[in-house]
Amino acid sequence: MSKTPTTGVALRKAWRALVPPSLRKYGQGAAIALAQRRVDAVLAKGEPAPSPGPLVVSGFIGGTKGVSRAARLTLEGLRAAGFSPTAHDLTALFAAGDGAEAHLPADRPGGVWVLHVNAPEAIAAMSRVNERDWQGRYRIGYWAYELPKIPAQWARAARAFHEIWAPSRFVAEAIAASGVTTPVRVMPHPVMLGPPPFAHDPMSSDFTVLAMGDLKSSATRKNLVGAIEIYKRAFPDASSSVRLILKVQSDDAHPEFLEAALTSTSGRGDILFRTGSVNDTEIGQLIAASSVLLSPHRSEGFGLSLAEAFLAGVPALATGWSGNMDFMSDVPELLIAHTLVPVRDPSGIYRTPGQKWAEPDIDDAVAKLRALAASPLLRREVAARGRAAVHAHMQPWSRAALDQMPLGRLVDPA
Repeated sequence: MSKTPTTGVALRKAWRALVPPSLRKYGQGAAIALAQRRVDAVLAKGEPAPSPGPLVVSGFIGGTKGVSRAARLTLEGLRAAGFSPTAHDLTALFAAGDGAEAHLPADRPGGVWVLHVNAPEAIAAMSRVNERDWQGRYRIGYWAYELPKIPAQWARAARAFHEIWAPSRFVAEAIAASGVTTPVRVMPHPVMLGPPPFAHDPMSSDFTVLAMGDLKSSATRKNLVGAIEIYKRAFPDASSSVRLILKVQSDDAHPEFLEAALTSTSGRGDILFRTGSVNDTEIGQLIAASSVLLSPHRSEGFGLSLAEAFLAGVPALATGWSGNMDFMSDVPELLIAHTLVPVRDPSGIYRTPGQKWAEPDIDDAVAKLRALAASPLLRREVAARGRAAVHAHMQPWSRAALDQMPLGRLVDPA
């Protein structure tokens, strides 16, 4: 597929949405293409076959965005299986000057390098790290994307990896549907290995609905405006015992959303906004204090907060499409009906022509939210089923499963 000007704009906006400002210059279209050419030139010279050695996991590990939380979970998943990965935060690598020489934190060649960042950042990182550090090292890219096909630049980047990990079948199928021949493996985020969930009281007399999203991940995709509409229709009159909390990150990225949301909620003291970045502990506290996590999203690569809600004993009411279906297919009471429609994203993050995503059925969501509000026993029962499903999908992170993968064979026990 040729790269259209519209696709180029979308790639640049997607990069700006994911990466801190100090790193963005490496993600502009021309910079990505240059990084890809540098990596391709190294690969064209040939490299030795991967040999046993250390395990390095790179990512924006110290950040607060979902991609950072997911990278930390990957480290925890490997440690829980008995491996000793070296954590490599890419922030310093990208913040250094163009002429700086970067190295991997590995004392010997070989082994495995997991880049838990999406394709543009991964290629940019490879182009900055001394090529001798990664030649002959088994490379795994861990990618998440929210549409049925990945961008053409991502497909080109896949050639630099021995294997691609995807957090859900939806993402794995999107990668395969884009002509990628690199092996793709579904590796759900090992969310059960994150911070212990806070205790949730399913029998509380108060009913709190939580909706959350990072606007730099596309306000349209997260559909927080839809969450407000669902809540207002389910509870047309304000009540002291019912509330909606909107946790919004990067609200400065889309001031028009915040303006529209505030206008929509005017006069409703039961609808509360919380903005700014929060750490993993604060996210856990927010979720555990809720009765329902509401996510009328248009697409999810995995649905990390949904899985976290189930582990905390909180039911997640979410659109029944995309990555979250891996662990939500057995809880129809929590699946919002939908139709597939062409992607239209005013923020410009998703503009690839010909793609579709879900349009949630507001009436169905309202009915299911009311049913959950009416029955604490229903909330407890469906949350338990969701929790069991999340646990059931963690088998790829067992030591036995990892040992059967190239990673298990190529990580030196020393």
